[in-house]
Amino acid sequence: MEYLVLSQCQIGVKESQNKYKSHLVWDELVLSLSSFPDKMGGKLQNQNSELFYPNQYIGIICKSILNVLKDVHTELKNNISCSLEFISRLIGKLCLTGYADLLWNYMIPVLSVYIKEDYLWCRICERIVTGVPDKSIESVLVPLLQKISWFKLVAKFLGDCILTNKKVQYLLCTKLLFHRYFEETKLLENIIGYLASSHTRRHLYLEVMRNLLNVWGDSSAIKHTSYSQHYFISRALMISLAYLTEKEKVILKDEYIRILMKAVECHIGSPDYKLRSLGMVVAETITSTLDPTGPKLQFEVLCDVKFLSVLEIFYREIKEESKNESIIKTEETRENIKEEKQHEELDRLSPMICYLYSDDDLEPYDMSNDVKTSKAKTPKYIRDCMEGLIGSEDGDKVESCLFSAESLIRRSPDGLQEIAGEFSKILLHLQDNFCTPGFIAVRFGAMVALAVHCPVEVSEYLTSQFYEKNYNLRQRMDILEVLSAAAQELAKPVDKSKVKEKPKVEEIKPNLDPESWREIVDKRIESKTRRFIKGRSKPEPVAVANRFAPVAGNFFFPLLRFFDRKESSFDLLGEDCVVLRKMVFSLGIILYSAIHIPLAQQMCRTLLEFIWAIRFHTDSSVRQAILFSTSMIILVLPSYCIMSELQGEMMETKSWLEDIVDKDPDTECKKMALQALVLLQNTIKQVRLL
Repeated sequence: MEYLVLSQCQIGVKESQNKYKSHLVWDELVLSLSSFPDKMGGKLQNQNSELFYPNQYIGIICKSILNVLKDVHTELKNNISCSLEFISRLIGKLCLTGYADLLWNYMIPVLSVYIKEDYLWCRICERIVTGVPDKSIESVLVPLLQKISWFKLVAKFLGDCILTNKKVQYLLCTKLLFHRYFEETKLLENIIGYLASSHTRRHLYLEVMRNLLNVWGDSSAIKHTSYSQHYFISRALMISLAYLTEKEKVILKDEYIRILMKAVECHIGSPDYKLRSLGMVVAETITSTLDPTGPKLQFEVLCDVKFLSVLEIFYREIKEESKNESIIKTEETRENIKEEKQHEELDRLSPMICYLYSDDDLEPYDMSNDVKTSKAKTPKYIRDCMEGLIGSEDGDKVESCLFSAESLIRRSPDGLQEIAGEFSKILLHLQDNFCTPGFIAVRFGAMVALAVHCPVEVSEYLTSQFYEKNYNLRQRMDILEVLSAAAQELAKPVDKSKVKEKPKVEEIKPNLDPESWREIVDKRIESKTRRFIKGRSKPEPVAVANRFAPVAGNFFFPLLRFFDRKESSFDLLGEDCVVLRKMVFSLGIILYSAIHIPLAQQMCRTLLEFIWAIRFHTDSSVRQAILFSTSMIILVLPSYCIMSELQGEMMETKSWLEDIVDKDPDTECKKMALQALVLLQNTIKQVRLL
């Protein structure tokens, strides 16, 4: 093997004159070497030797290549010309075939040692990596950049080829950063560190930094790319930020801040909570880095701890590495760093140590069940509760009335129909003027209880107010949440059988003599007899009327009445897509609550027509809501309707779901479309079996 590879590296007069013929020979030879494990596996099958398994075979080839490179290194030192084109072609073909991880796991540790010996090894590595054919350059570079442990070694393997090779420049500066994404950050660290570590490549780094910021803040890119891709670009932006020098910060500060302000506006306007949080965190970091002494962006946002720590680690590790790279080499500095780490560890553990040696061993009283005393009197009637919520300026009284509202509604449902609409209006317009703890949840519970006990009156009022003016987005979303929660509660069957509690005082029966001895024997036999039967161990459940069936239409159809109407304060199909997303989700929940009722088929048809008009919405969160409602339609719709009355619509829906699975940029949309597609296919199979 070594002789074969070395013979192709030696350049002679005949080979240089007949270059085309040698390339044909190389192609056949490279194809034979790369496909050898597959051919042996196909021929020998169960009798195949372990030497021809990919793990061992690629190791043999890598060992041969490294030995040949040693010989080439020796010949080049002796001024003997050699060609590395054949080795480049072989490496490119192996990586393209799928052996890139095995190849680089074997070669990178060895070559990393060689390139520290002299500059000639760096030239050899650069030639074999950058000399691969264009069709396999991506398959070679991606695993290489993922496995190199330090970005300084990337320059040893690639040199300055990015300045002359347009294919490499496109891969490193565009495709791998903007069109692909990876879970690990090593590739990002190596690419950006490679671009920023040399003055000859510095202009490319600044260009990439500017492009990252522009794409990160582009509203179209935010809408049409998945969250994973956007998160990947955010990580690249954070890593790039660490390599800016103080001089570059002063020069580029105004331009970057101007781009950042538009980007923050796009992120804050997104209905996706993760995107908003991501934009806020990245914007805070960029402003504090570009202008440490100037005004800073500060957002009160609760983000995932893991998400925040990941971004901070990216920024901190790369920045410390770029600043302290030249210092860590000395032994004295290493000892200082070790001492600093020990002091940091002691500082971190000091609160725990103080706690362990504390002499305060008294256990605190359990105050979890304590009832908060209030100066205001608790209302006993619903009308008193309404009066207390309307015009009272006493915070304690409002809190007492609000916390009593749900229990009063559920305990005294008689007479609610007369005041249900007015009470719903009070609760819908109620504001948290006194910072009441748990205000949102308690108010929501009261509105749901009211909608459950008076579904007709409350649903008519709430649906009539949904499209009216002078309501903010939060109130419109509250209407949708109350309707969907009430529909779910009404659809649940009520178990009328109540479990009787055991009496606290057990009745002592008088000790009467039995009529006969046989009575005693029968009781003992009955108590010790075990019966094995196949019948029901529990009585059959009692059929209960569906409380949601008579009012399902009141909850559902009025919400679709004016969806295409555009007002100055509310544009459902326009910029207020966060309400559209909530509305489509709520319609799906209400529809599923109406399963098995006579009106369900008409509701499915109406909802299908509605979502069909907005199925290509640009916002990914709205598309997710549409896919959720589509799944609900498939679950609720009777199976015979899918292949009879709505066969055409269902076939179009099937094609649309397949198109989403193939082409939608959002990963979550693809998952939900696949789930809906599986539900539809299973339903069609069941119908055909019948």
